[in-house]
Amino acid sequence: MRGHQKSLPNLRFLKPQSTARITQGNDSIGFKFQEQQNYQRFGKENSLQIDKNNTPVSNNISKVAKQSFIQKTEPNETTQKKMECRKPSVFKFLYRPILKQNSEQSLTPRIVQPLPEINYFYYVSDLVAAYGAKDNYFNRLFKDHLQQSFMAFKQCATSKIIFRPKPFILAKDPKDTRKYTLLLDLDETLVHCSLDMRLPCDKKLNIKLSPQEILQVGLTIRPGLQTMLETLQPHFEIIIFTASHGQYAKKIVEYIDPKKIISKVLSREHCCFTDLGQYVKDLSIVKNRFLSKTILVDNSAFSYFYQIDNGVPIIPFYENKSDKQLSLLTKYLIGVIGYEDVREYNQQYLKTYLLDKLDTLEQIIDIYKGQINSKKT
Repeated sequence: MRGHQKSLPNLRFLKPQSTARITQGNDSIGFKFQEQQNYQRFGKENSLQIDKNNTPVSNNISKVAKQSFIQKTEPNETTQKKMECRKPSVFKFLYRPILKQNSEQSLTPRIVQPLPEINYFYYVSDLVAAYGAKDNYFNRLFKDHLQQSFMAFKQCATSKIIFRPKPFILAKDPKDTRKYTLLLDLDETLVHCSLDMRLPCDKKLNIKLSPQEILQVGLTIRPGLQTMLETLQPHFEIIIFTASHGQYAKKIVEYIDPKKIISKVLSREHCCFTDLGQYVKDLSIVKNRFLSKTILVDNSAFSYFYQIDNGVPIIPFYENKSDKQLSLLTKYLIGVIGYEDVREYNQQYLKTYLLDKLDTLEQIIDIYKGQINSKKT
């Protein structure tokens, strides 16, 4: 459920690996006879083909599959030629664990994010590493995210506001002495929602947008969300600020925040809207919060264009359960405690203002590299 500014990065390189072909009809007599013939013809054995009781190949595969493994290679050309010539050969199998998501088996390859180094800058270090390494899931996300953010700032500079919400006072408990306000985007930042109910998800929700319209979505929660909320609660007033429909956002928050740590939900009607179809979150509409104590975390750079140094970027989340960004974000936000102005903290470590000031991505990456190298020395 994305706003107009949400866009799916080019992830064409993430093509599911093809699985080996296994003959259908496992229970038929003909299959068992053919299986026995194959077993006798391919006399050579290995530990992955035959178990201790010398059971046929398919039985052992079934046994191994119950242990959460799958067959993952196609026969190569040499093997095919040998098969055609009826020469003895050996079936070769390559196994990899099945990653289970939401009690369903997923065959999509997963890339696990490495743990950060000692001299690590949130977002910046991963971005520099992505430009210096081969493409994988997370490297491509970081590169695409920087490119989209760069273009977003250029577009915002030429767009015009066609709707601006009225300023308002945000209620706060007088006993609440927390110094900072944290605004969190929802879609692709904390969760991912899909209208395709066939896809694996954490929870399927029916959301009533109006008396006549009920929306069914599959909700996937970004790993580390609950831990982040509980860790930041003593220091931050936590508010959701999304460009999505208000009823939709409240229903999602009700599910992902059972402990009610999130105090408020701001939605689409609180966003500015441009002639280019962009939703921009102007933080100045909240009249009783200081910008020097306010942070907005959003995967879309459109959102914090009006207050660049209040914005904290994060790569989008779709469904990869190996994502560790919320854990890294938590450590970054804890680091702001003690600063009188959060904008100085963001300027020092994120330098997001470079996206608006510089003309090329290469210039930005060079500055980020210099930032990391200076820390090492």
